[in-house]
Amino acid sequence: MPQGELEHRAPKARYKRTDRHPKRFIKQLAQIERRQARIRRIRARTASHRPREHVASTPQEHHHISVSQNDHEHIGTFLRDNTGDPAIQVCEGLMYNISMMVVTLPRIHRIFYPS
Repeated sequence: MPQGELEHRAPKARYKRTDRHPKRFIKQLAQIERRQARIRRIRARTASHRPREHVASTPQEHHHISVSQNDHEHIGTFLRDNTGDPAIQVCEGLMYNISMMVVTLPRIHRIFYPS
């Protein structure tokens, strides 16, 4: 999705968090935007001081459960950066199967449990 479209969605998402009063929502939008910018600055500052966790990289350490959720990786970027990895190919097949289940499970539920 183009960056312009993502930025176009941001004010719409912020507007939902206001009380939608014609005289107050502009001030509330500005407050929300300033708060989000402040939080981004704080996260950027603290991320540079936090040591990175060790990530499993050998077959002997085949998995790693993180201590915290603060240091996360975007799954789409990870998949794109590691396209040649055989494990990623398996993961892509699994993601396809999961997406198909998400689509078909409600249909199956309606067949067995009609409302």
